[in-house]
Amino acid sequence: MIVMNGTPDPINWQHQGITGSIPGCKEGSQDHVVEMDDARANHILNKFAKIGLVRMQFGDDPEVKMKESMDQYNRFWEHQIEVFNQGNEQQKEQGNRYSKPTDLLSEKAKAFGLEIKRPWMIPRKDDEAMKLLREENAELKTANKEQGKQIAQILSMLKGRSVPEPVEMENSEPEPAPDVVATNRKKYASLTEKTMKGWLKNNWGEFQAMPEENKFEIKTKYLEFYETPFPAEKPT
Repeated sequence: MIVMNGTPDPINWQHQGITGSIPGCKEGSQDHVVEMDDARANHILNKFAKIGLVRMQFGDDPEVKMKESMDQYNRFWEHQIEVFNQGNEQQKEQGNRYSKPTDLLSEKAKAFGLEIKRPWMIPRKDDEAMKLLREENAELKTANKEQGKQIAQILSMLKGRSVPEPVEMENSEPEPAPDVVATNRKKYASLTEKTMKGWLKNNWGEFQAMPEENKFEIKTKYLEFYETPFPAEKPT
């Protein structure tokens, strides 16, 4: 069977312990059209047809199939943005904090000209105001440093002995934080349609505490399995 990925994004698949990738469509390349055995092709189509993977048959018009692929791709990402906005509306109604979109979702929203609700954004000051604020901070730091030297000199005079000048320590690099996102990803990477809801029920608190990137991936997986919006409350 021949399958085609007519979208700009690669499709990474896994089947029976074997992984692979179907590249996104690029002008002058045919790498996005792949032939594979029927069992594997059907498995991959069942999972990725929603995001633009299509089946090619003898006599199909490539332009028509390309349009079909992109239509599916567009519907998928428009729905993802719609579900995200609906989720934030539910969070607002329940008095909970808003979720922040991943960089990928923000990128897709920009590409499709769609709006993501952004109550977490802080308005930026204009460049002139920011420059003035930085200058004021620099002056304040200098004044504080001079004041520290004067206090040290006064203490030295009162105690009748010299006080060593304060030594400015170089900022030490903090210990790198563990890759929390990658660690969390291992916990749900192998979930299936049969195990997803049970895992959420047993690990709802852990899910709520995960970074937004993990939450987005879990919600996307849920949507692929059940084609319904992600639940706002713990499944029962």
